[in-house]
Amino acid sequence: MSGVLRRLHEFATNLTPFVVSLVLIMLGAIHINVPAIGSVAPNLGLIAVFYWTIYRPDLMPAVAVLPLGLWQDLLNGEPVGLNGLTLLIVYGAIVFQRTFFRGKSFLVVWWAFGVTAAFAALVYWLAVIGWHLRYVDPTPLGLQVVLTLTVFPFLYWLLSWVLRSIARRN
Repeated sequence: MSGVLRRLHEFATNLTPFVVSLVLIMLGAIHINVPAIGSVAPNLGLIAVFYWTIYRPDLMPAVAVLPLGLWQDLLNGEPVGLNGLTLLIVYGAIVFQRTFFRGKSFLVVWWAFGVTAAFAALVYWLAVIGWHLRYVDPTPLGLQVVLTLTVFPFLYWLLSWVLRSIARRN
């Protein structure tokens, strides 16, 4: 393979986590209508940022996390910057604790994601209260956390498959 083609291939391979995360955010914008609660959807962007920050932070730098959060805000019609801020806070926390995850079982990672998802929901909820300057019912957000935790194992498997594909290409 020539030098230019090799660099182009490497660029495309390195961009894969970002593109996969964008697609997951688009899928996460499809909301489910729950009677008496409203419209909810799992936070697939949070899963993607969490996963890539642990296993390939070189392919998911902070400068990639902010546009993902902004994209999520635009798709969901939320105040621009709200998810960007939330994802950056999560990113910073995971980068700081990344060595904890090395060699841990899936159940430990899932548990840690549950704590992270609850923390992210709290940050988001407080930001929404600050944005609207009034109390906002946290029930839909709690349901979103439950949905997000439910789909986490499936997306973990999918993202692990993508990661193995990237490793094989390099």
